Amino acid sequence: MQTVLITVDSLRADHLGQYGYDRDTMPVLDELLDGGTRFENAFANAPYTRISVPSLLTSEYLAYDDLERTPTIASRLEDEDITTAVIGTQTGIGLVDGDFNFGETIDLGRDSYHEEANTETSAMKRVQQELSSLAVSASDWLQAKGATGVNKRLRGIYRTFFGGMGFNHLGYTSAEKVTDRAIEWVNEHASEPFFLWLHYMEAHRPYGVHDENPAYLDRQLSEERIKQLMESAGTAPEQVAEEERQLLIDLYDSDARYCSRQLSRLFDSFRSAGLWDDANIVFTSDHGEEFREHGSFFHRNYPYDELTHVPLITRTPDQGTPDDVSEQRELLDVTPTVCDLHDISLEDATLCGRSLFDESERERLFALGQPIGEPSAVAVRTDRWKYVHSAETRQLYDLRSDPEERTNVASEHADVADELYNAIPERLLTRDVEAPRAPEDEVDREHLEALGYMEVRGDE
Repeated sequence: MQTVLITVDSLRADHLGQYGYDRDTMPVLDELLDGGTRFENAFANAPYTRISVPSLLTSEYLAYDDLERTPTIASRLEDEDITTAVIGTQTGIGLVDGDFNFGETIDLGRDSYHEEANTETSAMKRVQQELSSLAVSASDWLQAKGATGVNKRLRGIYRTFFGGMGFNHLGYTSAEKVTDRAIEWVNEHASEPFFLWLHYMEAHRPYGVHDENPAYLDRQLSEERIKQLMESAGTAPEQVAEEERQLLIDLYDSDARYCSRQLSRLFDSFRSAGLWDDANIVFTSDHGEEFREHGSFFHRNYPYDELTHVPLITRTPDQGTPDDVSEQRELLDVTPTVCDLHDISLEDATLCGRSLFDESERERLFALGQPIGEPSAVAVRTDRWKYVHSAETRQLYDLRSDPEERTNVASEHADVADELYNAIPERLLTRDVEAPRAPEDEVDREHLEALGYMEVRGDE
């Protein structure tokens, strides 16, 4: 049995035609739906990679905090002599997330980035790097001390003086290169049982850096223009003009269409290798993306649906699976699903998720995450309600009448808010999340900056 897990970073469900979007951004997914299953209401367990991906690959909410002792899909399958591999870019699968114990990790980015990096760094750039490191450390310390007001003022000062200085690199390897290497790997291992994870970084910021013919723009933007857009949206979202916001959306959607073309090549290779009808394919995203629906861009905000509602499609040789599942599912369910597909017993395992095809009701889903510089938060989602709790906020949304989560009704429905708060496991309320540590390696740090992980943002 072979299984391929495909994750497309930052891909929100409602920007796909298969989930009701007016643009057909990923037509390749129709190939999966021919005999596959679409999960209409699937949700990530965090709005950003550092928490979401470890949860997806372990079925544990807090795996990001103890990966060394938490079994992953890969380690469970390796124990059963199943070949495992991951292909992607280190800044997407290593520097942020951690080690997931795959038998083979194929990093297509780090060496080439180091070769391209300038050996000379300008004096001003070195000053910025030092000040950025100090600012991030100071921000973390102030947040830990509860000095939120001082913390926000510090971030505002940093933005004023250094918000436009930019980054030198573009953060990740193209979907074309990931697909080329994946095709090689599959052809080498087609005759043996395997689990292959492919992590595509389109459509993560910076958008539009690899596609020479963007589907939803009349021309490719220059790298400098792309950098300027990313910096403005990340550090001063309130100052982004509406036409620039639409340009960001057009770039994002174009990246999804570009990724679709590469996945089409991948699926053709599966057919050529005789795997298309016999292998399991799981397609999803680690989280969504915000375009200022709640005041920010990208994916550092509370776990609102634009950040947690993700596509989830499976295609298996089992002809008995349904075409559509409308009940709630979560990314925690991926690990038990893959193990079940490989007939691996989880009888003695302690997992937070269940197989995607387990029809028992998921009454409540939980997600972790918070805006930059704010206290950690937990969200609880039911079919009707979304409750978000932190030391500084108490938000409740009626998803039936307010699916865009615009009106906080925590005061009007205090009983509902209290009930959902009391349902949150204590360990999720008391968790401690540190910001991603800045790598000592200068080039690694610059790529995390390009992806937005080292950003210090000001507020209104």
